[in-house]
Amino acid sequence: MKKQYEDTDLDISLKKLNADLLWKTKQKQELKKRIISDIEKLESQERSKIPLLSTRFKKVSLIRKLTYSGIALSILLGLFIGSAFISPAMAEVVSKIPFLKSIINEKSVGVMIKEELKEKGYNFSGHTIDYTKKEITITVEGNEQYYKSVKDEIENIMNDILHSKKYDAYKIKVERYEEYVDVPYSEEDKKQIEEQEKQIKKDMVLSRAFDKANVFEKYNFLQLGVDSSNKTVEIDIPDTETNTDEIKKEVNKIVMTITNEQYSIKIKKIDMKKREQDRRWRGILDSISDELIGKKDYKITLTGYSINPEPRIDIWVSLKSSDPDSRVHGEQIEQVLKEYLNSKEMQKMIKNDSYKINVYGKDKKKIN
Repeated sequence: MKKQYEDTDLDISLKKLNADLLWKTKQKQELKKRIISDIEKLESQERSKIPLLSTRFKKVSLIRKLTYSGIALSILLGLFIGSAFISPAMAEVVSKIPFLKSIINEKSVGVMIKEELKEKGYNFSGHTIDYTKKEITITVEGNEQYYKSVKDEIENIMNDILHSKKYDAYKIKVERYEEYVDVPYSEEDKKQIEEQEKQIKKDMVLSRAFDKANVFEKYNFLQLGVDSSNKTVEIDIPDTETNTDEIKKEVNKIVMTITNEQYSIKIKKIDMKKREQDRRWRGILDSISDELIGKKDYKITLTGYSINPEPRIDIWVSLKSSDPDSRVHGEQIEQVLKEYLNSKEMQKMIKNDSYKINVYGKDKKKIN
C-alpha cells in the first residue's frame, strides 16, 4: 500500500463522484480544473483570505487545499529483527540483521530522495512509496524530451541513496506526469459533473460560514465535516467538552442561514488521551518503516499497529508457522524490537505505555 500525502477536499469529492462514474483519470483532472477555476472566481468576489473548514474534517486554507495533490496518507509499518539471544542454528541468519538502534533519528529514504532531487534542480511533482510492492516512484514534470534527459540521472540518484542505506528490497520507478488531453463527455457525464460541482461549492460556502462564525475555536472543535448531498454536519470534539446542546443549536442556526435547509448534526467525542497515544505510536512505527521494508533479510510482508485497547504491534513475515526456524525467528524479532523500544530515545515516546508484540507467519499463525 502506498505511503502518500493527505487528500485535499477537492480530491475527496472527486473520489465520491468516481464511485458513481467509471471515469478515466484525465476526465477527473478536467473536472478538477473546472472546479478550481470556479472557486477562484468565488474567492475573488469575496476578496477573503479566511481559511475554510475542511469537508474532510481538517481546517486548512483554500490555497493549501488546491495546491496539495490528492495523495494520501500513510500505512504505518512494524518491525523485524534478530536478537542477542540466539540459537546456534539461527546465528548465521540473525548476524545479517542489523540492530534498530542504529537508525534512531535518521531521515526517511523518501525525504532523502526528495531533498537530493530538489537540491539538484530536477522538476518533479512528488514521490510515492508502495510498501506492498516495495516500490519507490518519482513523477517527473515536463515534456517528453526533458523526461528522457533526466530519467537515468534520477534513477542513479535513487539507487545511490538506497545503496547508502543498504536497502536492497526496494525497486525504483521514474515516470512522466501526463498532461490532460480533452476528451468528449456523454450527456449523462455532463449532468453528473454539473451536480458534483454544485455540491462542492455548496460544501465550501457552508464551511466558510462556520469558519467566519469562529466555532472551531469557540467550542474546541477537532474536526468538522460538511456533506450537503446527505445534509449532514459531522463534528469531533474533545471528550471533556460538555456544551453539546449549545453546539448543535449554533451549528443549526448557521446551516439554516446559509441553506434554509435542515441538516443532521452528528457530534463525536474523542478520547484525547487515546488520540495523543495514537500520535506517539504512529511516530514510533514511522521511525523504522523504511529500514524494515527496505532490507530483504527482514522478510517482512505486512505490519501494523493498534492502540485499542492497549498499544499492540503486529508483524507478518514470509515464513510459515510450520517452518523449523519460524518460532526462533519470531522470538528474535520480538527481542530486538523490545531492545529498540527500551532505548532512551524511544522511551520518551512510549512513556509508561504497556504494549504487546505479535509476530505471525504467512499462514497468520502466531510464531513468537
